[in-house]
Amino acid sequence: MNRNELFDLIRWDFQVNQGWSVDHFRARLLLVEIRVEQYLFYKLNQIPGVGNALWLLVRFLGSVYQLLLCASNIPGTVKIGRGLRLPHPQNIVIAFRSEIGEFCTIYHGVSIVWNGFIKPVPNRPKIGDRVLIGTRALIVGDVVIGDDVLIGAGAIVPKSVPSESRVTSEPAEIQPRPLPEERTEGGSTEFLRDPYSIWRTKRR
Repeated sequence: MNRNELFDLIRWDFQVNQGWSVDHFRARLLLVEIRVEQYLFYKLNQIPGVGNALWLLVRFLGSVYQLLLCASNIPGTVKIGRGLRLPHPQNIVIAFRSEIGEFCTIYHGVSIVWNGFIKPVPNRPKIGDRVLIGTRALIVGDVVIGDDVLIGAGAIVPKSVPSESRVTSEPAEIQPRPLPEERTEGGSTEFLRDPYSIWRTKRR
């Protein structure tokens, strides 16, 4: 990641999380810190020896900042695409080296974590593009969530989910969710005006 890529990611985060509420401000502050951590993680990994020690210091300071700001824990080792939307950025936990695609929305109380029962090293969850994850959903283990998936509030997702699906209830129920031929593109003017438009099966 270079500086131009860093600033481009922050620009998209600000556009997607625009607004004047306290949560909008907290989301932008949290995302700036996450993006800076991502940048420093990439740079410090290129410095043998001392780079790892410096990264541990960055991660410690970042975790304290995130805790005080909104009680979340999203390390800079997580890969996050453009335009992550955090309507209520508190109490979000995302595991080390998870992957999240572009133009996703994550609500408060979400956990995207490893399965600690898998040894020696569990594989990380991977989230596709344009995925909405509802309040207090739990995504756990070596799972792959496809593109254009809606995960309902409180859903527990211990297995992979194909693209264009809806996940609801406990345990998770996966249903097909075909998309219309004409759809809103992530990052478009319509998307910035109405972030939920990329998930609607019927256009307004």
